Amino acid sequence: MAVSIQSEKAPPEEKNGKTRERRNRNDSVIDEAIAVMSEKGYAATSIQEIADRVGVLKGSLYHYFSSKEELLFRIIEKSHQDTSRISAEVGALDLPPLEHLLEHIRRTSEWFLRNRERAHIYFTEVRNLSGERHAEAIQWGRMFETDVSALVTAGQENGTIRDDLDQRLVTRYIIGTMNNLRSWPSRPGSKKQFGNDQIVDAAVTLIADSIRAGSD
Repeated sequence: MAVSIQSEKAPPEEKNGKTRERRNRNDSVIDEAIAVMSEKGYAATSIQEIADRVGVLKGSLYHYFSSKEELLFRIIEKSHQDTSRISAEVGALDLPPLEHLLEHIRRTSEWFLRNRERAHIYFTEVRNLSGERHAEAIQWGRMFETDVSALVTAGQENGTIRDDLDQRLVTRYIIGTMNNLRSWPSRPGSKKQFGNDQIVDAAVTLIADSIRAGSD
């Protein structure tokens, strides 16, 4: 008589459930780490405080992340993935250089303002990474600058972006403006409150008016 042997592997539903649970826990840890690091800075953030906010023992966090530095790297990596996806989506629209650049600025700026805490960490805490992690994060920033620079150059070549200024300076002006958008929202209690759409519209208009050919 044939004997049926029960596999010791977990059923697909159980494995999928455990994977989903782990992913949700990872997301919870990252979300709380973002909140603490944005408030206190990386150096003053402790694994214990993150664990307390997540509601788990400190040792349990090391099942998800090997160190505080790895946690920081994962936050920065996710930010890079999000902005890279935006760049790819805009690229797929096949717009002329100036329109492509302005749409890229608009969508990325919207992401910065929706994720101000994450963006703040991305721009201020990379220096706390070491070795290959630091090198990779720096490379991600250079990739973003290279994308913007290529669009500026293409716009100068087809006559839609002013060419009386060095493209490197135009690129740095654009990136500097975008990087600082997280500080544009009104302070709590201010009489005039600016919404994200207002801020993005203003930034895109100011950049467009200053770089468009014939704007000098």
